[in-house]
Amino acid sequence: MPDMLEIKTSPQQIAASPDKVFQFLADLNNLQKLMPDRVEGWQSDADKCTFTIKGMATIEMQVKERNPNSSIALESFGKSPFPFTLSSSIQDKDGGAEVALIFKGDMNPFMKMMAESPLRNFFNQLAEKLPQQFI
Repeated sequence: MPDMLEIKTSPQQIAASPDKVFQFLADLNNLQKLMPDRVEGWQSDADKCTFTIKGMATIEMQVKERNPNSSIALESFGKSPFPFTLSSSIQDKDGGAEVALIFKGDMNPFMKMMAESPLRNFFNQLAEKLPQQFI
């Protein structure tokens, strides 16, 4: 029976408008700039990306929904080891933007136990690299 794993990163303060942050995140080619070193085999276009996390899995994501200046939702497809969504919440904050990533994945309890900590670290790394793209 699948179990829902939900991971929400700490909100990141970004010195750019919500529009600029949205434009960056809406193009999946830009996600490569956020990826840690252990990601390999990156392939992308504006709407889809595929990559492998060394020692873990091949991930395929595509844009499910774009809500200008407020959110972007990605969903798994293809070879991904379990169904998931990854959303970016973008809010106007003190003349800049505040962004949090929200991951929701359906996986069995054993996989959830094994994957939760590495996935939390992975998404926190992505979120923490985001403000650096606007310096």
